[in-house]
Amino acid sequence: MAAVVRKMNFAAELAIGKPNSLGNTLKVVKVVESNSKLFPQLLKLLLHEDSIVAMRAMNATKRLMRADKNFFDPQKQSLVKIYAKSKHNVVRLGLITLYFDFIKEFSPSELKSIKTLTLKWLKGSQDWMILAQGLKLLEKLAKIDPKIQPELVKVAKILQRDSRKAVSAKAKKVLSSL
Repeated sequence: MAAVVRKMNFAAELAIGKPNSLGNTLKVVKVVESNSKLFPQLLKLLLHEDSIVAMRAMNATKRLMRADKNFFDPQKQSLVKIYAKSKHNVVRLGLITLYFDFIKEFSPSELKSIKTLTLKWLKGSQDWMILAQGLKLLEKLAKIDPKIQPELVKVAKILQRDSRKAVSAKAKKVLSSL
């Protein structure tokens, strides 16, 4: 039986490897799976200065939360209030996908905060993935709360003219579905 790791420098582990690779992300995931008390240490890296470390921390976080809801439940508020302050687009994109995946788990007030965050990120980003996935999230939120539709329509009308096909096509699809 493997020994339970009690301590690990996650930032150092996640910094190892080529920038577009997982590096040691899967090693970190296994360590946290074997000792869930280390999960908050991993989450703090979503705010790390190094975008590679933050990206890999988000990748590990999504893997853990999707595999075991017990990682998600105690941290859902922090995903909205604390880690949404990350300056890294890759963390914001990861949060958008987690919000989308776990939308039914959030309270009405958390959903309102998620809507506000997503609109802010859409208005302040040129990243096509943030724009396309943000639209997808807002579309899902608008089905829960139709009062969101006017804001979604406003953003989608602007983005339907985006030069990137993934963004403009998603915006047009959103507009046609409302």
